[in-house]
Amino acid sequence: MNNLTKVLIALLFLIIAAGIILAGINYCSFDDYRDNVYAEQEVTVWGDEPLNAFVSESENYEDHFVFTYIPRDTNATFDCYMTYEFKQDGNTLESVDKKLYERVTASDPIMLEFSREEGSEYELNITIEDADGVILHKSGMTIYPQTHGNESEM
Repeated sequence: MNNLTKVLIALLFLIIAAGIILAGINYCSFDDYRDNVYAEQEVTVWGDEPLNAFVSESENYEDHFVFTYIPRDTNATFDCYMTYEFKQDGNTLESVDKKLYERVTASDPIMLEFSREEGSEYELNITIEDADGVILHKSGMTIYPQTHGNESEM
């Protein structure tokens, strides 16, 4: 091996080692930051998307939730029916059976918004079907009450 090859190999090892060290620092710092500064919230999501036609997104705010269902194909337009049940602490707050949403697109997706209260557990189960009853999307989500990483027992 000539000197140039040895220098390039040494430089490659230094870059890899620096990347590993930085990744470890960022990982540790993030965990310490999350555990000691901000409240954590546990969310469990399940889904069974036979046609994989929609992508679901959720936004979690202090006083409300926003759930968005976006067609995976950015060129698609759907007329579809949504059935959903939204629960707070096991009690149904809102239940809808086969509500029609017309001309759903990536730029005009289905959006659901619900209020929230501190300390409550929430559950949302949804099914989106086409006019023939073919399931385009089926999923559910449980959002558990927030826990605070900086609380301690006395």
